[in-house]
Amino acid sequence: MSRTDGRKLVAVAGTAIVGALGFATIYLPFVADRDKLRGLFEEGEESIPEGARREIQAIMKAEKESQKRMEEVIQQQQQHEEEEQHKQRASPGSMWSSFRRKQ
Repeated sequence: MSRTDGRKLVAVAGTAIVGALGFATIYLPFVADRDKLRGLFEEGEESIPEGARREIQAIMKAEKESQKRMEEVIQQQQQHEEEEQHKQRASPGSMWSSFRRKQ
């Protein structure tokens, strides 16, 4: 190999590296669908097996029920707090009542 062949080889290798980096930097993040590259794309409802679909529905139903129970508990707590606040407002005491002598 002569001297010029080595320079051409280095130039071609450098161009290939820059091209690969440019391709990876520009094309992959913005143009290519990353989910399809990873194999995570969804083909629709028919792609989910029936057993998995039933399990998903059961989990969703259980989550809805637990959410309803939590909302009921929160409502009860709020009602209890409102009742406590109402009781406190109904009988305001003197701020000095704790310092009075009890006879």
